[in-house]
Amino acid sequence: MRLTAISTQPPPGALELLTALGEGENGFGGTPVGCDPNKLDEWLDYCVHIAKAPPLSEYFLPQTNYWIANKSGFAVGLVRLRVQLNDALLNKGGHVGYYVAPAFRNQGYGKGALKLALGKLRAKGVRRALVTVESHNTVSLAIVLALGGIQEDERIDKETGEKYRRFWLDTILCTKTSQSSA
Repeated sequence: MRLTAISTQPPPGALELLTALGEGENGFGGTPVGCDPNKLDEWLDYCVHIAKAPPLSEYFLPQTNYWIANKSGFAVGLVRLRVQLNDALLNKGGHVGYYVAPAFRNQGYGKGALKLALGKLRAKGVRRALVTVESHNTVSLAIVLALGGIQEDERIDKETGEKYRRFWLDTILCTKTSQSSA
């Protein structure tokens, strides 16, 4: 498994993955491609741009999107990585968001992708990473806890009324764990 930064050339399985994601799931927002496959090229261009763009405002920060790829290079999920946080992301969203397509769940991709993402944050100087998880998402809660996540609090999303939890993970410890178990 590897994380590959999204470019204008999608890997095999990308369209199916984005279609499965649709408008989003468990707090991981969807893409325009989920509703209209013809928007794939436009969305890929956006991902490349947002990774390199300077902050355009306090609300619009750079974000690098990655494909979670299996050994064959097939796209099985997505990771969104943010080095900087604004007030909104500090409240909900955090440094890392990840999504694994339903057909590839329970195969270790979520935990592996989060470990790799934390290593990327560590390489960029982030020592502690914030990850937020909807309280009903028991699989993601287990992943974050298995990686040593320390819960700060539980909040309620004002838009959806859903509870979510905020966790901090030490990127040094997670990176060491990632290297020793790989």
